[in-house]
Amino acid sequence: MSLSVYMPTHNRSAMMQRAIESVFTQTYPVDELIVVDDGSTDDTWLKLQQLTAVYPNLVIVKHDRARGACAARNTAINRAKCDFITGIDDDDEWLPNHIDNLFNIWDGCYSCVAASLLNDNGKTRKRQGKESGQITLDAILHYNRLGNQVLTKTARMREINGFDESLPAFQDYDCWVRLIDKFGPAKKSNLATYVLHTAHELERISSNPERKIKALKLFVEKHKSLFTEKHLRSAELTEKRLLNHRFTLSQLFHYCCFGNYRAILSALRTNLKAKT
Repeated sequence: MSLSVYMPTHNRSAMMQRAIESVFTQTYPVDELIVVDDGSTDDTWLKLQQLTAVYPNLVIVKHDRARGACAARNTAINRAKCDFITGIDDDDEWLPNHIDNLFNIWDGCYSCVAASLLNDNGKTRKRQGKESGQITLDAILHYNRLGNQVLTKTARMREINGFDESLPAFQDYDCWVRLIDKFGPAKKSNLATYVLHTAHELERISSNPERKIKALKLFVEKHKSLFTEKHLRSAELTEKRLLNHRFTLSQLFHYCCFGNYRAILSALRTNLKAKT
């Protein structure tokens, strides 16, 4: 099965090279990696040009101005030539068996598949989350159980018009919801083969709570026809956690349902840490 990979990058030339190397050292061969330089002002474009001599399957595209990561991803998705597609962020990396892991769980009955995540804080690597197995629309509407990347058919990403460039955050979550809504449940591997690097000082969108709260409200409004009362309670729980709200047991009981019990347990652990 042929595979395209998309990667947006902006002013991260050193980390970008680590990500690119991890794509081309996979045990499953990658047919093309499309890196879109989203208006970088450092030496990113020069480094990309140099890397094309090292990696023949590296395709590089340049945006003349910064348009955002989602616009860069969509540029790559529209240029992709392969039947399947997945992505990587420029500050992250894959373990060598990442793509093999994804194709091992691929089944045509699933809209997309994802790997579990490893969070690298510069000192240790720790598995992030415990979700795995089949993920239905009902389940993912409580919170993003898939993570920041999936593997799916390229035609499907184009059919849902890729990533929503109008959202200030939650763009990946929104995309997975639309994939699952249109093409059926997803599946997540129990193997953690995607590495999130969180130690560096450059801003990650995911670390900006104000942006995420605004995006959450837009996300809920966009998908309100799919939401039940339980999903709305989960969204309210997410908003309060972004605001570092300290919950009483009665409040946690109010928000709790089978679909979000892991988030409830996480909020409870946060409360306990705050009291010690």
